Amino acid sequence: MGRRSGRRPVWLTVPLHVLLAVVLVLDVRAAVFWSRVGGPLGVPVTVAAAVAVLALLLLTSDARRQWSRSGPADDGL
Repeated sequence: MGRRSGRRPVWLTVPLHVLLAVVLVLDVRAAVFWSRVGGPLGVPVTVAAAVAVLALLLLTSDARRQWSRSGPADDGL
C-alpha cells in the first residue's frame, strides 16, 4: 500500500487552502480582539496566535510543496 506521488487534485487543494486561510484570518482577528479587551486574557490571545502561526506554516509549506510538484512530468527521456 504505497503512497501515490504527485500533486493533490486542484478540486481538493483549493478548498483546503481557502479553509486554512479563513482559519488564519479568524484567529488573527480573535488575537487582536482579545488583546484590545485586556485583562487576564493571556491564554486566549496566546492560543489564537499559536493557531494562526500554525495555520500560516501549514498553508505556506503545502503551497510550496504543491508548487514544486506542478512542474512538467519527467518521462526519463
